[in-house]
Amino acid sequence: MGRLSGKVALITGTAGGQGRAAALAFAREGAKVVGCDMKAEAAEKTVELVRAEGGEMTSMAPVDLSDERQATDWVNQAAEVYGGVDVLYNNAALGRIGPLMGMSTDAWHFTLRHELDVIFFVTRAAWPHLVARGGGSIINTGSIIGGRGSDMPMAAHGTGKAGVIGLTRHMALEGGPSGIRANCISPGLIATEMFEQLMKDPNDNLHKQIRTSPLGRVGLAEDVAPLAVFLASDESSYITGANIPVDGGQTLGIGMSFGEAPQFAGAVPAISEAGGEELAIDTPDGLSQAWLFTPRTGAGPWPGVLLYTDIMGVRPLFKAMAQRLADAGYAVLLPNLFHRLGPPHDPPLSVRNSGEFGRLLSMAGTLSRDTIVRDSGAWIAALRGRPQVSAAPLAAVGYCMSGPMAVWTAAAHPGEVGAVASFHGGHLVTGRPDSPHRQVGDSSARYYFGCAETDAFMTPEHQAALGAALDAAGREHTIEVYPGTYHGFAIADASYHPEGGERHWQRLVEFLA
Repeated sequence: MGRLSGKVALITGTAGGQGRAAALAFAREGAKVVGCDMKAEAAEKTVELVRAEGGEMTSMAPVDLSDERQATDWVNQAAEVYGGVDVLYNNAALGRIGPLMGMSTDAWHFTLRHELDVIFFVTRAAWPHLVARGGGSIINTGSIIGGRGSDMPMAAHGTGKAGVIGLTRHMALEGGPSGIRANCISPGLIATEMFEQLMKDPNDNLHKQIRTSPLGRVGLAEDVAPLAVFLASDESSYITGANIPVDGGQTLGIGMSFGEAPQFAGAVPAISEAGGEELAIDTPDGLSQAWLFTPRTGAGPWPGVLLYTDIMGVRPLFKAMAQRLADAGYAVLLPNLFHRLGPPHDPPLSVRNSGEFGRLLSMAGTLSRDTIVRDSGAWIAALRGRPQVSAAPLAAVGYCMSGPMAVWTAAAHPGEVGAVASFHGGHLVTGRPDSPHRQVGDSSARYYFGCAETDAFMTPEHQAALGAALDAAGREHTIEVYPGTYHGFAIADASYHPEGGERHWQRLVEFLA
């Protein structure tokens, strides 16, 4: 007999990851597993895997657990078919991340509803069935973020998971007299499909998070499932109200170094010493610092270019990039995208530092299509007012987070911007109404997109959707993938790829000519 023989176990979110691993582990121990998920095809695949091993499992999908009626119906149908409920594993969750000040009310409510409300709905429906069996086990999925917070912008997610941990304790207190135990599993970094994509980049900040944990590796869904089996079994009959981390020691190791070498060496010139004519441009939201670069030889006027930075902002490196582009025959304006927050950080913040990366993400959350549209009008007017700038159509060039900003600029100013180039741009295709790919038809520009071969923020599916939108809009365009590169390949202090970086310069100059 297995450790869960005869027990009816309800598991939410069984289409993959920790839910699938738990379904397989529970079934191997003899449980009758009932799963659910929003993804019908993947959820059915889990059922097939369980049955292929000789286990017993049924599933309902799609089920939206944030809909109280659907959550209740799923629980009651399972109880009716199997005669009751012994174990409830609240695994499913879906949230939004981003800085607190940049998060919409809808995104905040979405996260709490899909991380906390779903547990409330399902548990309330299952509670009387557990009581009728003389008790049982409730297992909730929290997160180490819910207990200690994070220097990454995860306020809504952290709040939701803190709520899960607190709710678990109250379930234990209220359920004890009825024989109901409630415990919480709080995982650390667990491998997912997107996580694996990010980890392919040797410079991604996730590597540092792993290095600063005692076990020095990322967790797997299969690392979590055995604990869930234990908490579901009678072996844990005297454990309730506990919050148990499964994190490889990340909670202990945060901020510590386990053989990590310093990431930076050498002096970096101050921003004020790195060149360019500094301008103060009047925008609808106050003065914006910007720097104008022109060719070091020859006489103008030259075609104008708006050069947008990546998330690390204006810094000596980007000033050098602006000068290199200017020397190819352009008047290049490098604006401080974060001017509402003050001057550029000097020395600059880095994505290689986890604490600074969190601050950078929070800063990026203050930018939107609306802010860029307002700012770009002022920046364009400033360029047009300079004698060094010719009357030729302008170009907008963006990197990483500013790829979308270049597209938005062209859409907002179709009479001014004739060319847009984006390198390893992220979030060019989203589900939002203001998604950049939905805006290309509003412009009169031609487009070039240089994409990293491995980039979770610009996958082949995203590239195809972008290409289809450009085709539908009748816009001249090129989408090129740079072999062997990662997100940030064109920038020397990011995930730089020397060959890809030089090719990007060649393509950019050819495109703008």
